[in-house]
Amino acid sequence: AEDLDQRRNDFVEMDRFVAEIGSGAEQTITRSSEQSSVILPPTLTLQDIRDRKNSDSQARCGCGWPRNLLVPRGTSDGMSADLYVLATDWKEDAASPDAHLSGSVAYCGKIGSDYPDKRPMGFPFDREFLFESLEKMVMEVPNSAKTEVKITFLGHEPSNHST
Repeated sequence: AEDLDQRRNDFVEMDRFVAEIGSGAEQTITRSSEQSSVILPPTLTLQDIRDRKNSDSQARCGCGWPRNLLVPRGTSDGMSADLYVLATDWKEDAASPDAHLSGSVAYCGKIGSDYPDKRPMGFPFDREFLFESLEKMVMEVPNSAKTEVKITFLGHEPSNHST
């Protein structure tokens, strides 16, 4: 049997965002990895600095996850993984009503202000689990879902030749 409490440190937060979701309605939300609240902002080039593209609104703390590492590489046969989603009420969870989730706030907080979310960093994986499996957690935690995904590497596999 799966021990979910042992696995809770294996989970990685990939995004956190605000979206309006209607009650009981099936809805599809599409987001680019570039919109993720956990990734590093793009690195400024020397030309960007010369062109004065580094505005005060683009505070760079150097915190976040590289976009190319957001999803594991996978394998050519497909690597199985669990994708877990939790929806909460932003009106209750926001640290302030006008807080916005932009930049790499999920891992780093917001420069010069409170963490934009009242929940602890890493929620809900920041605490001991009382569930035996992810399936049981989904049954017990309202507004959560899980699906198994396959991550397939479509590039060139390195050869196993030794020289």
